[in-house]
Amino acid sequence: MKLATIHFDGGGQSPGPVTAACTVELSDGSFDQAVKRFDQGTHNTAEWQALILGLRLARKHGERHVVVKGDSTLVVKQVNREWKTKNPALLPLRTQAEELLAQFESWSVEWIPRNENRRADELGRA
Repeated sequence: MKLATIHFDGGGQSPGPVTAACTVELSDGSFDQAVKRFDQGTHNTAEWQALILGLRLARKHGERHVVVKGDSTLVVKQVNREWKTKNPALLPLRTQAEELLAQFESWSVEWIPRNENRRADELGRA
């Protein structure tokens, strides 16, 4: 089974300008990355946007199986349905991420410590 690995991270002023960043190690061993800036947001909206960005990038490359890794406990717990999403600003982002995840044959979203998410973190700060 070909498996792509996505690392995502979001950050910035909260509230204020935020950045979403991701890296994708494609199933053929190559890498791609993306960064998107938003004029307004919070740290949590940036994290959700980073997840969405990574999923879109993996789909663009035709990936069918993904392992997603991020250091946002909130996003990981919410997307895995361990926590409810109560913030109205996050609900549409969660829905969007779930719709993208449903397009993969298999997926998992895992929490990792920040020091294991360096490249995505660096991209988000550039």
